Amino acid sequence: MDLGEQVLGDWASEEKGQPHLTFAEAGKVSGSDGCNGIGGEYTVNDEDVTVSLGAATLKACPGVDDWLRGVATVTVDGDTMQVMNADGDEIGQLQRSDAAAE
Repeated sequence: MDLGEQVLGDWASEEKGQPHLTFAEAGKVSGSDGCNGIGGEYTVNDEDVTVSLGAATLKACPGVDDWLRGVATVTVDGDTMQVMNADGDEIGQLQRSDAAAE
């Protein structure tokens, strides 16, 4: 299975606010940083997936770490998605949700 097929589906974290991303076949990505809705487009490269986020809501959510808003690229290793920022530093991980694995 190539990276483009591996990335498809729902990815989530159990952190407060339950940050998550959904990668659709049409190159669209949507989800939540645990507080605000996020969305945009993605492109599959040889070794990673580049994510370009568009406009998002910006409400304040005390106690929620909105790290997922910093996503620039992702890689997939089994059921774990590593999320990297624009500097290539890992900022968090998401797990494949049960619904996507079925």
